[in-house]
Amino acid sequence: MWNKNKSIMLTQLIVRACYVIFAIALVALPLVLNWGFIELHYLRESMDYILCALFAVVPAGYTALICLDKLLINVKREMVFNEKNVKLLRIISWACFYAGLVGVVLFIILCMKTHFLRVSLFPLAVLALAIAEMFMGLVVRVVKNVFEAAIEIKEENELTI
Repeated sequence: MWNKNKSIMLTQLIVRACYVIFAIALVALPLVLNWGFIELHYLRESMDYILCALFAVVPAGYTALICLDKLLINVKREMVFNEKNVKLLRIISWACFYAGLVGVVLFIILCMKTHFLRVSLFPLAVLALAIAEMFMGLVVRVVKNVFEAAIEIKEENELTI
């Protein structure tokens, strides 16, 4: 039967698989772009910018994964509403906002470099991903604020008992 512990273990497995998938992407994307597997001329022209954006996001991506891993460990230990988790959620939200900002900068660069409306929808896809990253940061920020409020209520209840 499916339960909370199995759900946490599955989520941890997925997070840890993301470490590997992210590492593979870091190696594979430059190879794919450099070896000419992609014949899209607008993408080949922007390869350096895309790779710079990828490498700029790596620290934020791994930081978010590490924080998610620690958060899951805390939940597994039934340490949910505490300041450590609020700090982890804050870090994750800033990592998302940073990744979104890098995406917006890449979108602007791609727009300046190409006439994207005539050539490709790729820059718009980059913008859509950047907006999604920022939205995810916003969602995590709201969850962080809920956790902070829950901690306050918990502390007030502990003082009244």
